[in-house]
Amino acid sequence: MSSLQVLYGDWKLIIILLSLFIVSYIFGKILYVSNINLALNIIEKLDTPRKKIVKIICKNLFMPYGVIRIIFIIFVVNLFGGAFIWSSIGGVLLVIPFIHNIMTGTLTGILLKRYPERVNWVTFFNIVFEIGAFICAAIGGIRIGLSILGYGNVLSSIVSWSMIFFTVVIPLQFVGAIFEGFLFKILYIEKNISLPYGLVKKDL
Repeated sequence: MSSLQVLYGDWKLIIILLSLFIVSYIFGKILYVSNINLALNIIEKLDTPRKKIVKIICKNLFMPYGVIRIIFIIFVVNLFGGAFIWSSIGGVLLVIPFIHNIMTGTLTGILLKRYPERVNWVTFFNIVFEIGAFICAAIGGIRIGLSILGYGNVLSSIVSWSMIFFTVVIPLQFVGAIFEGFLFKILYIEKNISLPYGLVKKDL
């Protein structure tokens, strides 16, 4: 059975995870308008821990071959943190991917409402490929978790996760990183807008 066949077999779960992200994204935008203080508090709790990583990305952006550098940094960070830890390992625990999609959707909605200059077609494709990668990785992890509980064969589920991760998740994550890398270039080099988190180029 191919990776796509395995994923198709869990299409209902894919729809649920995707719907959670979309609904949470809309909620995030509404929340920013209706209760900006709460929205900013959510940003503080969920987004600020990324400051160190973003600082590394910004520092490399202004180096020679900066876009290529940050594409690989973004790829590794998102693949390990998002696709492997939160989605795959989290999927084994069953509930984590659902929480992750709600958190990611809400945060994305708030941030794009607060920083409208970050919204363009590159942003759209970046989100599509990254969330797609997270959801596909989560499907594999959840299948393992269910098999541990007796709803399938554990070894078969691990093999299925491996196929999904290497043939679907990694390519999606890499394409997503390419879009995000060029998004950084468009925003912070071509448009020369202020760096996130109050970062200053000379202090990187």
